Amino acid sequence: MAKLIIPLTAFMIPKRNKQGVVNSVKITLNEWIDIHGVKKGVGRRIAASYKSRIQAKIMPYVAQAMVDGLPPIDKDTKFHFSWYFPDRRTDLDNWTFTHKFIFDAFQASSVRGRVFMPNDNLKYVVATYDDFMGVDKNNPRVEIDWSNEDGG
Repeated sequence: MAKLIIPLTAFMIPKRNKQGVVNSVKITLNEWIDIHGVKKGVGRRIAASYKSRIQAKIMPYVAQAMVDGLPPIDKDTKFHFSWYFPDRRTDLDNWTFTHKFIFDAFQASSVRGRVFMPNDNLKYVVATYDDFMGVDKNNPRVEIDWSNEDGG
């Protein structure tokens, strides 16, 4: 079974609050919905920028894993996400929304011309499973394991 670890800081974006103070905000489903609520299409542009920035943070972990010998993802793959949160303030379903960012970063990652995941359609992603593993204040992360019907 293959494995990749991504720190949850990859899903943090600096955001200015109403007082003008910049804080790091975790981009979970609730925050994503709030961003899209901004008027006149501005929210969509902000969301696209955040998505690109998050993917850019994930891609180096994927590239390094490929350099270290992790093979590309094949068809009929089942993914298991083990979540270690910094605290208990965000529900699991809000974090699991980030599968979208992860899979899009997988598709955008390549090393020496080999794409890590050719597509995230149902030919490649046939199942996702999520488990909350506990709180790890010092190392919040998601550990992603996968396998396919061929045992890969």
